[in-house]
Amino acid sequence: MLKMYKEEDLETCTKIYVEAFNAPPLCYDFLTIEKAGRYLRDLTRKPGFIGYTYREDEEMIAFIFGILDNYFEGTMFEVDELAVVPHLHRSGVGSAVMHLLETKLAGYGVSAVNLNTSRGLPAFDFYIKNGYEEIPENVTLVKWLRDFV
Repeated sequence: MLKMYKEEDLETCTKIYVEAFNAPPLCYDFLTIEKAGRYLRDLTRKPGFIGYTYREDEEMIAFIFGILDNYFEGTMFEVDELAVVPHLHRSGVGSAVMHLLETKLAGYGVSAVNLNTSRGLPAFDFYIKNGYEEIPENVTLVKWLRDFV
């Protein structure tokens, strides 16, 4: 069952996030509860934030966080984070969360769901399998500022 995120869910979401991203295949062992907690708390405070938790038998097993934004094409939801407890990876839970989210957002008049990921990560194949299309003309650019610090 998909439920609206509440502030008291942050601790459980943080634990799920750290477990999910520190587990294979990503193994982000640099991700701590403190770093993840700060990141997710900041995300929940951004204008347009919407979050949902996914529960089975009242136990939270996944969440999805993102931002509603108005564009020329209409209102879009940008997925920032989706995390599922590791023992349920590849079980269909993530797909169920995405489908429920899309259904809810369409009912609110949201015209599209947008997200960023990297080719080669399992998330890329997951989103393609769930009907998302790569927009080849979009490019992400970054300039690391290590040389200036």
